Amino acid sequence: MQVKRQWGFGDVKLMGALGLYFGFASTITISMMSFLIGAIISILLMIIRKNKMDSYIPFGPFIVCSAIISIFVPFEIIFTILMKIFSLGLYK
Repeated sequence: MQVKRQWGFGDVKLMGALGLYFGFASTITISMMSFLIGAIISILLMIIRKNKMDSYIPFGPFIVCSAIISIFVPFEIIFTILMKIFSLGLYK
């Protein structure tokens, strides 16, 4: 049985480079946003039966998509939206 790595070193290097460019706070929001986008797309792919539960989905495109969003959308807006999502609407 072959063990799959969850995060390859390419993802780690990409997040490190984004951390140098964006800074600490934006890198945290980029990682939260990439996990959220990845989860939504993965669930949608399982619903339409494109992928099975044990299939591998690369994480790099979700990180890049989140980085592009954070370039064009201000940090405060992204932070507020993510806090409302992850606190189930309790964040004010």
